[in-house]
Amino acid sequence: MEIMCDKCDFVINKDKYEDGFRIEEYKNVYGTLCPNCGHIIKPISKPKFVQNYEINKMKLQFDFLEILRKKLRRN
Repeated sequence: MEIMCDKCDFVINKDKYEDGFRIEEYKNVYGTLCPNCGHIIKPISKPKFVQNYEINKMKLQFDFLEILRKKLRRN
C-alpha cells in the first residue's frame, strides 16, 4: 500500500518484498509518521479494537434498554 503525505506529497511504501513478490502488505491502521517532514498521516479506518469496543458498547446499551423497558412496563 502506498501512503502519500498530505503536507509534502512524499510517497511511502512499507510493503515487504522478497524475490520480486510482495510478501506482506502494510496497512495504515494506527497512523504513520512521514519520514520526510514529520507530519502524522491519519489512518484510513478505525483500529479493530476500537471497532470491537463500539460494537460491544452498542450491545450493552441495547440490553440495558430492554431491561429498563421491562421494568417500566411492570409499574
